[in-house]
Amino acid sequence: MPTRSFTPFTSAVHWPVGRQTFTSVSDGYYQTDLTVFPTFDRVVAGGLQRAANRSAEPRISHNVYVVRGPDHAPMLIDTGMGDGWGSTMGHLPWALSSIGVGADEVGTVLLTHLHLDHCAGLIDPDGTPRFPNAEVIVHAAEVDHWLGDDPEPPSDDDPPWAAAVTRQGAAAALAPYRDRLRTFDCEQLVAPGITAVPLTGHTPGHSGYRVGTGSDSILVVGDIVHVPAVQGPRPDASVIFDVDPDAAVDARRTLFDEADRGGFRIAGAHTEFPGVNLVRRVDDGYRLVPDLWVGSIDA
Repeated sequence: MPTRSFTPFTSAVHWPVGRQTFTSVSDGYYQTDLTVFPTFDRVVAGGLQRAANRSAEPRISHNVYVVRGPDHAPMLIDTGMGDGWGSTMGHLPWALSSIGVGADEVGTVLLTHLHLDHCAGLIDPDGTPRFPNAEVIVHAAEVDHWLGDDPEPPSDDDPPWAAAVTRQGAAAALAPYRDRLRTFDCEQLVAPGITAVPLTGHTPGHSGYRVGTGSDSILVVGDIVHVPAVQGPRPDASVIFDVDPDAAVDARRTLFDEADRGGFRIAGAHTEFPGVNLVRRVDDGYRLVPDLWVGSIDA
């Protein structure tokens, strides 16, 4: 097993969903501040953080989800940030090892979108595929947007966060999987027990993946929410990474309303680890309520 000079996060939390086991593992976290909200009132954002006993400098979780069942090889939903982004991120290989899943056992990788904190973990530092036997599934609009004929290299004028959202990085992450890349463009069953649910706005093909059905299901929602204490009460708070902020706000409001009315759980890439929440309407906003979880389960 690889070694590092720091102790990786290997916590894993499990939920049974029908015949499948849904597991949350940590790829780590990154530290930011309220400039993550480019147009939302940062005084209000800071007050919401304090009201939730959170720092004015949010620590944003990086969650990856694993789906295992009797009828398929292990499936991943997103792959984390990969290597080279600091010691607090890129922990997925160690997290998978902690639950007994080898990289060569992964049969399917479902990507919510092609920002690098979701797809860079597809490859090792030398560019070889980390999951050599996996098919990669992603919305067709993501491929169209990020994988153009001439991905733009980063510029010295780019803001510090821009390196995490480059077309060049997305192209490199997907390069060894191009002959195993499958796309979709509407809500549909894309893998055993998993339905793709387009949630466009954050990026042109940003999508969720519903595991199971009805109120027993868990909908992985990608980057619908980055800072729960702010964007729950105020779904209108868009983040700097949103490609279409207005559409992202609309998608968040719609999803929160549906989750509140339907009673299903949501699992965010950046909701606080382990990441699975119920959504409850509170006044004009919402509150994300951590779901109870099972600490150990055979899968």
